[in-house]
Amino acid sequence: MVSRTKLKLIMENFGHCEVAENGKAALAMFHKAHQQGKPFGLIMLDIDMPEMDGMQVLSEMIRAQIELKIPGGRRSKILMVTSYTDKDRVLICIQSGCDDYIAKPFDVDTIGKKLSKLGIHARKSQPKQSAAQSPDDNGSSHFIDGIVSAFEGKKINLPTLPRIQPKFRELLMTGAVSQRIADLLKKDVAISAELIRMSNSVYYRGFIPNKSLEQAISRIGAAATEQVVAELTGRQFFTMKNKKFRTLIEKVWKHSIACAYASEITANLLNLELAADPFAMGLLHDIGKLALLEIMADMERRGQCNGGIPRAKLVETITAHHGVVGAKLLEKWKYADSYIACASDHEDDGADEDQETSAPLPREILIVRFANMAAKSMGYSLEENEYTDLPIENIELAYDLKLNLIDIGKLKEQLTEEMKAVMELF
Repeated sequence: MVSRTKLKLIMENFGHCEVAENGKAALAMFHKAHQQGKPFGLIMLDIDMPEMDGMQVLSEMIRAQIELKIPGGRRSKILMVTSYTDKDRVLICIQSGCDDYIAKPFDVDTIGKKLSKLGIHARKSQPKQSAAQSPDDNGSSHFIDGIVSAFEGKKINLPTLPRIQPKFRELLMTGAVSQRIADLLKKDVAISAELIRMSNSVYYRGFIPNKSLEQAISRIGAAATEQVVAELTGRQFFTMKNKKFRTLIEKVWKHSIACAYASEITANLLNLELAADPFAMGLLHDIGKLALLEIMADMERRGQCNGGIPRAKLVETITAHHGVVGAKLLEKWKYADSYIACASDHEDDGADEDQETSAPLPREILIVRFANMAAKSMGYSLEENEYTDLPIENIELAYDLKLNLIDIGKLKEQLTEEMKAVMELF
């Protein structure tokens, strides 16, 4: 489901796209399209599908087109989508009659290059959002296209830190100033995301987009803030009852908070004025991972995963797809471009190292990329020992940002202290 949703989002750049949940449904759509005289120009089949696997569907589609005496040049182009990288499986796909294959994990550039070989290119302009899709005045209808199908039309909800609600009530009872309340709430991904989204909705929006949680609380007021916190912390989540999901979510939380503090500390050390709040950008950069964990937990709870999803598969899936999901989610919530860019492009995978003619990356992305690696270097990561053998001072982005050893020492010290205080919220 996750790969299918990501693929649909990418393919909408090239033309109208329809999806099927299994092999039989895909074959039925194929036949119906021919009966209506509107055959698909391009078909993508995953090798592993329920009901009928991709190889069976491929064989049936090719046989049908031969029986219909459709000339070779007018037949549907068929690409196989596979997580298999061995040559034998790929060779079987080609020999069976598909036009090409795409290996997971994929992205828009990979698919664009494959389709370009087949004479299929991205549309020059994307379809505008219809009035029916636009958010309503109270900002309560912000859904992520495609992903929302997993929740049968319900809004995507994210869990809150276990101890955030009693700490929040304690601050209210003691009459704490708004800054202390903001300092507490900004550590929670779900609460921060909802308050910032809400402050930028049609109902509350000011002349300029909100940049931080502090501004969000000021804009919507104390009463609305308290109501949001009460609503979010009062929800029950299957993910928090299931040890497998709870453990992963806690790792994502800790990494996100560590990245948020690392982003904020780095920006302060370099005295940078950024387009958005560095703490919030760091906190929300991995929001796609939380959304995907909720989606897959819901699938497992409904018995759609044949006995459950293995932990390794959960990690593999959210690692491969969280960027596009997080960016789409923040886009639907009307976040500023800086937040969306950080969600989709926070991994420093070296893909742009050789692009000498490309424009330099925005400072926001550089900061969050560095903070993302620094947090992992200090042990706050979803995967065990990721980057822990890479000291922060050896991270290449540290040189790019012109951080000296004194700055890095301060970063380590401050981040360690902040994370000690955060642990009481778990």
